[in-house]
Amino acid sequence: MQVLIADDDEGFRTFMRRVLNRELSSKVVGEAVDGFEAVRKAENLKPHLVLMDLDLPRLNGLEATRRVKESLPDTVVVMFGTVDGPAYREAAVRSGADGFVVKNAPLAQILSRIRQWSVPKSGHRKKEQTE
Repeated sequence: MQVLIADDDEGFRTFMRRVLNRELSSKVVGEAVDGFEAVRKAENLKPHLVLMDLDLPRLNGLEATRRVKESLPDTVVVMFGTVDGPAYREAAVRSGADGFVVKNAPLAQILSRIRQWSVPKSGHRKKEQTE
């Protein structure tokens, strides 16, 4: 699975690259530090999965996700945030994200959620429930 990581925190990008390569046998094909770069790299690289920070500079993660999903509707976008709550999850799903994960969640939970959203089920990827 080819992955693009969009986060302005270099430490988080490095950590996720290592974890994805080791735990999910993924290949990180690109990294972005702001929303505009995330959209441009997604359109050029066409990854299967984009890990998108909610609070990206220049163009926030919500708008970057909308743009990625407009041009690449089959690309899975999992949004990460530093805070949790129904409003954040609902905003992520409304922007087109396939799911939302809190950055400080246990690693096993993060990986489980990424697996859940990135594996096609009956020809469709499962969207997060907002109930």
